[in-house]
Amino acid sequence: MPTVTPPATPPDAPTPPRRVIVWAEPHQIPLVRAVAASAGFRVVGAGSPAKGQTGLLAAELAADPVDDLRQALTEADADLVWLAASGDFGAAPEDARAVMAARARALRVASLEPFPARALDLPNAGWTTSDTPAQPIAAVRFVGLARATRAYLDAAEPLAAFGQPRTVLVETLAPPAYGTLGARLLSAIDLILALLGEPETIDAAYTAPKHAAGLHALPGETLHDLHGDLVATLRFPDGRAASITASNHAARWDQTVTLLSAQGRIRLHDDAFTWLGHDGAVRDELLPPPATRAEPRGIAAVAAELARLLDPSLPDPGPTPIPDILAVAHAALLSARTGQPESPTTIRRMMATRI
Repeated sequence: MPTVTPPATPPDAPTPPRRVIVWAEPHQIPLVRAVAASAGFRVVGAGSPAKGQTGLLAAELAADPVDDLRQALTEADADLVWLAASGDFGAAPEDARAVMAARARALRVASLEPFPARALDLPNAGWTTSDTPAQPIAAVRFVGLARATRAYLDAAEPLAAFGQPRTVLVETLAPPAYGTLGARLLSAIDLILALLGEPETIDAAYTAPKHAAGLHALPGETLHDLHGDLVATLRFPDGRAASITASNHAARWDQTVTLLSAQGRIRLHDDAFTWLGHDGAVRDELLPPPATRAEPRGIAAVAAELARLLDPSLPDPGPTPIPDILAVAHAALLSARTGQPESPTTIRRMMATRI
């Protein structure tokens, strides 16, 4: 009987890149390209909330045009939909239903922008009306967050040893390519809520990108299309405090967090941290990557978050507390308009009435 030689085992085929559909503004094309290259995914579809810009975006990214974001969430074949810009997405109940359809198909949804853009749209547009954990807003993963940076994740043990901070200072700065001022507030408030809980009051001031002497621009009642700078002081019932300096017109990405406690001072950047004791000695630190391997911090931060979401071997980071964040963000907008400290509790009462 002739001997049959089994066929040689072929080498393992390389894993194909993950497929991502992008929803973005034309000025974000360089950002999308850089993030895709860093995270190792392929843009298979592209569309824009800007009228008439889908064709340009798709051509520049060598992707199929996506004219209808809801339809893409409901039907498109991809691993993830990334909203680099959200436009008015989130204001209609159909948007929440489309996200739930994506969840049912195991299509992940990530966003640089907070949505819905108004706190009242959470109940009114159906984002929080389902039973937990099936709420549509819990199906979205928000990126560009200070709490998801390499430094913050690697500092888990030092932060635990550092104890409860009494004061937290958050500076989150970026150029417009990384989203609106709402995106910067999302990052800052998310971190403060994780470290200190919800503030009792917030006292905020807003400056428009083009400031003219004698004119004082005020923010509206929505995070949609909000641009410029916002500084705020947050007070907590037990005497602790926090501050926010946020801008989406700040030349270059930079997120810096400073914590003060009985154990000294911790300062975190996206890719490094230092813990100093009261004597000034270094208690712990994480050094930034060598300059020869470094890429822009913002690109690295966003790409790392999306790469984690696209890796099925990694645990799901879980939902972002958008209802809590929007309550604080809209108290800040209200304070910037009234010139007085405002309470997130006021916004929560308005959300509960579903006006």
